Amino acid sequence: MKRHILAAVASGTTLMSAAPVLASPADDTIRIASPWKIGALIPSASTALSRTGVVETLTMPTEEGDIVGLLAESWTSNDSLDEWRFKIRSGVTFHDGSPLTAETVAANLTKFREQSSLRIAPVASIASEGDEVIITLERPYSILPAILADWNTGIISAENLNDEPSDSVAGTGPFAVKDASDPTMLKLSANADYWGTQATISKVEYLFVPDAQARQAMAQAGEVEFAFSLPVTATQMLTGAENVDVNIQAIPRVRALKLNGGIAPLNEVAVRQAISYAIDRNGIAASIVGNPDTAATQLFPASLPAWHDTDLAPFAYDPARAAELLAEAGFEKGEDGILTRNGERFSIEMRTYDSRPELPVIGVAIQDMLKVVGIEVTMRAGDWTLISDGHTDGTLEAGMVSDSFVYVPDPIGALAENFYQGGGFWGSMNWNNAEFDALVETYQRAVDPDQLAQLRTDMVGMIHEEHPMVTVTWYDDVYAVSDAVANFKFDVYERDFGLNRLTWAE
Repeated sequence: MKRHILAAVASGTTLMSAAPVLASPADDTIRIASPWKIGALIPSASTALSRTGVVETLTMPTEEGDIVGLLAESWTSNDSLDEWRFKIRSGVTFHDGSPLTAETVAANLTKFREQSSLRIAPVASIASEGDEVIITLERPYSILPAILADWNTGIISAENLNDEPSDSVAGTGPFAVKDASDPTMLKLSANADYWGTQATISKVEYLFVPDAQARQAMAQAGEVEFAFSLPVTATQMLTGAENVDVNIQAIPRVRALKLNGGIAPLNEVAVRQAISYAIDRNGIAASIVGNPDTAATQLFPASLPAWHDTDLAPFAYDPARAAELLAEAGFEKGEDGILTRNGERFSIEMRTYDSRPELPVIGVAIQDMLKVVGIEVTMRAGDWTLISDGHTDGTLEAGMVSDSFVYVPDPIGALAENFYQGGGFWGSMNWNNAEFDALVETYQRAVDPDQLAQLRTDMVGMIHEEHPMVTVTWYDDVYAVSDAVANFKFDVYERDFGLNRLTWAE
């Protein structure tokens, strides 16, 4: 077993094995143990379809973060940035043999608009004309090409654009769905008619394995070629395992405490600040995450330098200051140590999910830290839909979540999706700040570099001060790769495993 510590850079790093050469499996199958459920076979609901190369988006990010064409050959906008035309790549077919057309693309974007990142764009209309998709917006919107690189905007065939549940789906990517009858397994085969780089490995099995220890055991036993989101202890537990590389990759992702700013007392800035002061980020980063350097000092890590403000005072651990703020807000400790105000106990429910195995553990640690200052927290763990459903129906009070800054390969996309006009599933909730919203809209139509820099500073500073959600740690992803596989490159945008680039080691 070899351990690699990979740099926190957006370009990623190619992993080249120096282990003894292994023969490829007799059945020529790549097996992946993943914490991400397969779910409904539509791009907006299943990240597995993008990661495994079944569906593709109109645009994509390069390793350097530039947006380039994928299913769109090119695009143009008018001078006011409120009309965009995307020329659709010619000669591409779906897995069911039907052609990729601008009409089908427009139908996809229209049907799944509210389920994808397009919901944060001020879209007025989506139409097709010849080989172009025309997207008209209600205001200037400079980041539309980046929005269309998000995995949840993937394109499927016209035949699949119905409301009937299906056990298959036709995309345009290098792998096609062969069998999805088991909700925990997606079997794929290489697409011989793929328009881009052909896969050399013929089959893939994507396994939904929600338990992190089980994923680790499968990697150790050689039952899978890849296992993602392993416990940090995997770097020690897999010591001595043959033909397995364990890797740690810093990625632009954050762990944070999501708070419902629409309910008392979480709607008070001073209360949210007190919660922040009560959390020992350094202790969590060192003892749970396993890397003290991941303790968050602000929302964005230094690996995103344009968005990381070196002048901001770091988030502090100061329980005494937390207690002082809560007392100033009118809270008093009862006999059991829990705060009350006007006869109401300060008691909240925190939800979290176990596909990111460290989140429940961090949640329990925060539960204990908040109890010290008199805040009672009850825990509820389960599927990630506890967060999204609770956000939608308004029942979520607090949630320990993990979210990427670059699903939309421009951090303004994350800010817009997570904090703009009340927030999003993995960001703030009911934090309605007109000044912040105006900054976001100004940024999306600005082109002057100095103005953009100032807007970034202002937006990050506002989030830092008001704590619409409480940032806890930045992120390392721990994953295992079999030495039997060559040419794997980690995607920090978390949208594509690049399976068509893989070969068996020779």
